[in-house]
Amino acid sequence: MKIDKKQKDELDLAFNESKINYVGIESDIVEVLLNCISMNSNNEFLDDNRFRILFEKYGRIAVSYRKGSWDDESAEIEKIKPNELKSKFHGLILDSMYGWEFINLDEKQFKDWSDKISLDVIQKSNWSSMNTIDLFAEQIGKDEVTIDIRIWFTDFKIFDFKNRELTKTEFAENGQRGWNQMYKTGISTTDNKTTKL
Repeated sequence: MKIDKKQKDELDLAFNESKINYVGIESDIVEVLLNCISMNSNNEFLDDNRFRILFEKYGRIAVSYRKGSWDDESAEIEKIKPNELKSKFHGLILDSMYGWEFINLDEKQFKDWSDKISLDVIQKSNWSSMNTIDLFAEQIGKDEVTIDIRIWFTDFKIFDFKNRELTKTEFAENGQRGWNQMYKTGISTTDNKTTKL
């Protein structure tokens, strides 16, 4: 199912300034663990702001894992096997994904790093007609790392850290409330817990 413009905008907001904990590949599933800005319908932040996003029966995943800053054309490109991907995030201190758009971006976003591929797995022959999500992460300072990811998918599921499944609408509405609170009072996040300032 193609994601329409309204749902794209809502999901883009919910993903904005999220932080990647890891991305892993298990058989025909890509699992992404993110810290997200999210406030429930009781206007409360959850005890744990991590969410698992499962892209089941995905079409393709491409990853660029570079040992250097995003603008370092000479940065080493590390080759990664699918079963190694999740472990590459261990020990990294990654910055948030600052950006307002993630779903169904144009091809330029991918072409900017498609010549620096670390991993490229194609699962479905019709991947080019699927939805896409673009994720990125940086470790800044000592031992700089830049990670770019594109996943081609038909659908995905969302679970909170207590393994309760959320609809995309609920996830998006929680994101909207979280952002409203940030604009109103500011927020702080420590040890996977978000609080009002």
